[in-house]
Amino acid sequence: MNGSMHNHGPGSGEIDLAKRDLDALRAQLDRIDDRLLEDVRARIEVCMSIAHLKRRYSIPVMQPQRVGVVHEHAHRFALDHDLSPDFLHELYDLLIAETCRVEDRIVDSAQMTPDGDTDSTVG
Repeated sequence: MNGSMHNHGPGSGEIDLAKRDLDALRAQLDRIDDRLLEDVRARIEVCMSIAHLKRRYSIPVMQPQRVGVVHEHAHRFALDHDLSPDFLHELYDLLIAETCRVEDRIVDSAQMTPDGDTDSTVG
């Protein structure tokens, strides 16, 4: 050995740059997560409106043909965007399960008003 130190790791400047880049990407991910959560909330709100219609017209909450359409759409999207179809299938299973839970709660607890509308109170 010639006595010189061989540092094979990144220098502090590189570490600072990597941390800034990582922080920026995490902030971007946080904004995407906020939009995703907002879209899930909006999806459930639309499903609540659907539940009120199902209640009014005595339509069953579970609509297997609609579930199939939703799954097929997600499957095509996965293939078109190089995502895992299994992942999106499982994700939609969770979304559909929550939708059915919310719809069941509305259909089971909503009271008909004198004009034939359903009361929007839930729970």
